[in-house]
Amino acid sequence: MSRPAPTRLLLVGSSNFAAWHCATDLLPHGEVTNRAVGGTVTADWVVWLADILTEESPDLVLFYCGSNDLNRGVTEDDICANVARCRSLTGKWSPQAKFAYFGIMKAPQKEGKWHVIDEVNQRISSALLPGDLFVDPNDIFFQDGTPLACYYVADGLHLTDAAYACLLDYSAPIVSDWLDS
Repeated sequence: MSRPAPTRLLLVGSSNFAAWHCATDLLPHGEVTNRAVGGTVTADWVVWLADILTEESPDLVLFYCGSNDLNRGVTEDDICANVARCRSLTGKWSPQAKFAYFGIMKAPQKEGKWHVIDEVNQRISSALLPGDLFVDPNDIFFQDGTPLACYYVADGLHLTDAAYACLLDYSAPIVSDWLDS
């Protein structure tokens, strides 16, 4: 009897996913491919995602993007619309794939925009399709009204290795439960 093919998980998005090297442990018995690209904005993924989905044929898509959009003055409406387009592209090009969005992090560098991040994250979470998943990294990296600086490198935007380990510990059971649902 042949064994089922391993589950294929695809990470796409910007630098905080691109640098998440231990993300391969999200799916211990599956295949994890990280195609995230540092410096990208949501509009980049609207252009690139169909080709990547065709190449990778994932069962799960985890998407983190939007932080760079805020730095470049992209409107909340455009960020949300681009994420919705990426969700739609996933449904079109990988209809078997489940889709998860990891919320924009309220990093120290984003001070003054944390309320905007809350709004964008809430809108994206509300717009996801039934069966999709929203993971909020702010549950671990933002406490008592402030980001936990120990999890960020000197630029106040990117995560430390310890933060990535925490993100893995936090999100792996969430992703596993979602996969089993």
